[in-house]
Amino acid sequence: MKIFIKFAALAVTLAYGSIAGSAADAWKVIHAGTLLAVPGSGAKSEQSVLIKNNKIERIEAGYQTPAVPDGDKLEIIDLKGAFVMPGLMDMHVHLDLNGPDWTQSRNKDAEAAYDVLETIENARKTLEAGYTTVRNPGGRGYAVFAVRDAINKGGILGPRILAGGHTITASADDEYSGACSGVESCRAAVRRQIEMGADMIKIYATCSGSQPCGHGDARPVFLDDEMRAVIETAKTRQLTVAAHAHAIEGIKQALRLGVNSVEHSTFADAEAFELYVKNGIFMVPTVAVQDNVIRDYKKATDPAMRHVMENAISSHPEAVRGAYKAGVKIAAGSDAGVISHGDNANELIWYVNKVGMTPEDALVAATVRGAELIRKTDDFGTLEPGKFADIVAFSSSPLEKIEAVKAVSFVMKNGEIFVQK
Repeated sequence: MKIFIKFAALAVTLAYGSIAGSAADAWKVIHAGTLLAVPGSGAKSEQSVLIKNNKIERIEAGYQTPAVPDGDKLEIIDLKGAFVMPGLMDMHVHLDLNGPDWTQSRNKDAEAAYDVLETIENARKTLEAGYTTVRNPGGRGYAVFAVRDAINKGGILGPRILAGGHTITASADDEYSGACSGVESCRAAVRRQIEMGADMIKIYATCSGSQPCGHGDARPVFLDDEMRAVIETAKTRQLTVAAHAHAIEGIKQALRLGVNSVEHSTFADAEAFELYVKNGIFMVPTVAVQDNVIRDYKKATDPAMRHVMENAISSHPEAVRGAYKAGVKIAAGSDAGVISHGDNANELIWYVNKVGMTPEDALVAATVRGAELIRKTDDFGTLEPGKFADIVAFSSSPLEKIEAVKAVSFVMKNGEIFVQK
């Protein structure tokens, strides 16, 4: 495998050289054996994708070698034996986490330094897995922001990142920037995330699924006026709000008050599905985490946690299945950081093999729906003229066997090749 890691100066020159005043444009043509340009609309065979600098110029039938202006460069990329589609999008990752946090016993400076190194490595794994855009709802500090900015400048290998800052949490602990209690405090907590550079806001509507209070009958942790203050304050900067919610009452509270997405939604029911559809809210299921829950359940000894795990194992896939059948908009999110980074596509395998989605609908969830959720449909999610050239290829067709999404053979982001086997 060839891994192309571009340093900042080279990346800027290649991607933006024409904008900077260079007379020459860089052209690439991908000869795709099978092309799923618009997930949900079916694939076509023997297609050519013409890329000018960092955007899709056009798509033509057959294997074309177009003429380009004198002085411009043209590169032919042979993917005739591959399945080609838009870059994948993961709407729920934690790039600064790798399962249990072993740095907690270290001093804060050591933790901060380690967080950056960890985030860099996890960003690389994510891009190499075919994910060109991710949403990082909730982090531990500035590490994700720093890596996001370095990636955007071209100095670090990784996906495009939308970062959420610290999660807004119901707490009186004023040492944590996401903590809030009462309307004014919750407004201030959101504004702190905005000052950090947040692209979106995440709020804990219910307890974590790793706690005994993560069971399906648990009460919401915020009062309505507090959650409403979070949502309204985020809207002052046109930021979307994601609500972490497992228990049913917390899910419904978030849906009624107008968040943009609900993460996990473990114990959602028919009434919740109606609210999802009525209000146009996205579900980000993170159902692949069930692999971890099933594994940990076998070793769990605390009766309260075993009860939570048992209910989650039986309820979570069923909730996602019910949402899918009810027409809820599902945007794929893996919770990478809880599951292993680079295994993001396990989420899509769960959708098909355990939830009952068609393979193409699973790919829609990881492309079109992700772009809709982050309000970037003009830029990402499909391969159409004017959109950024974020492209992934697999050695076989995931429409025939969804496990093919783990066999990444090519990754292009913003018109540049990062993986080519």
